[in-house]
Amino acid sequence: MIIASLVAFWLISGLIALTVAFDPARDILLLADFPYPLATGVTIVSSLADIGVGLLIALRRTCKVGLIAGIGVSLFYMAGAAILTPQLWIEPLGALVKTGPAIVLMLVAWAILSDRP
Repeated sequence: MIIASLVAFWLISGLIALTVAFDPARDILLLADFPYPLATGVTIVSSLADIGVGLLIALRRTCKVGLIAGIGVSLFYMAGAAILTPQLWIEPLGALVKTGPAIVLMLVAWAILSDRP
């Protein structure tokens, strides 16, 4: 159940940012003074990275790599946001605050991975 939840989390977040929330996601970077082409590229790459992490976690053979990648990507997002857009830490829906528990959940999934049927 934990693995399925993490797969859904990563796939859905990547798909949303790549489609219906693309402009708002890019706008965050534009407000941090990223040039338009760079903001667009980073938004696409980060969305595809999220989808990739979800796909890696979904497959038994690559699940451990996906969990490690997810932890790394999450830490990178948190550090980048702390430097570039610290105001996101107090965003009303807690977009960055949720990343901490997601990392803990990935660590738990990694710890029990050997028990996965």
